[in-house]
Amino acid sequence: MKSNTRRITMANIVEQQEKTIEQQGKTMDEAIEEGLKKLGVSKEKAKIEIICEGKKGLFGFIGGVPAKVKLTLIHDSGEIAVQVLNEIIKLMNIKGSVNSRETDGKLILDIVSGDAHFLIGKNGQTIDALQYLINIMMKKSCRQEKEIILDIAQYRTKMDDNIIQLAVKAAAHVINTGKDVVLDPMNSHERQLIHVTLQNHRRVSTKSIGDGESRKVVIFLKQGNNGDRKEKSSPPHKGNRHATVRM
Repeated sequence: MKSNTRRITMANIVEQQEKTIEQQGKTMDEAIEEGLKKLGVSKEKAKIEIICEGKKGLFGFIGGVPAKVKLTLIHDSGEIAVQVLNEIIKLMNIKGSVNSRETDGKLILDIVSGDAHFLIGKNGQTIDALQYLINIMMKKSCRQEKEIILDIAQYRTKMDDNIIQLAVKAAAHVINTGKDVVLDPMNSHERQLIHVTLQNHRRVSTKSIGDGESRKVVIFLKQGNNGDRKEKSSPPHKGNRHATVRM
């Protein structure tokens, strides 16, 4: 019974955002105004189609034809994502709220909660699972193309800082040893962060290898820098879940 209730709740959220109505009025403006009131939105958030422009009758009322329009609530995937995530948090019996923002073409959902440690989980496993779930749900239900990133208590920001530090230290390791460094598997956001951090590096370059969840980043010397190779090898950098490298 609980699982059915959850599915209905999510379906209702999407259905509410995709609402379409037809509205009549004495004039086109009146029909549009009444339709917007029923949808509870401003003109900017509705797609308006004219079904009939209307026609005045004899003496202004005899034999007249009312204006008729079709109004469709403009699909706002950001609002849907916020509502869906709020529902998921409630079903987890956790108090919290969700705010949304867009950065670099990605939809960021910031969770505000006093139970941040529960939502993050060990090594970020819970927040990563929630992020995967919300991306799958939005792609299937709303054809959401933007990548959705979940964050709470600046967890992602802190992890990004760790990954940037890892990229810098791994690059130094490559230069010191002359050996390629293969990082642990990462998601697309983390791999991109490694690539961006080192894209203008003078002596090393990066590439991704592998498929799916096993996809990882390799850091290697650029051509012409092989003379920098040293026989002595320093131990790989350690310190976070992506720090272990394979030599």
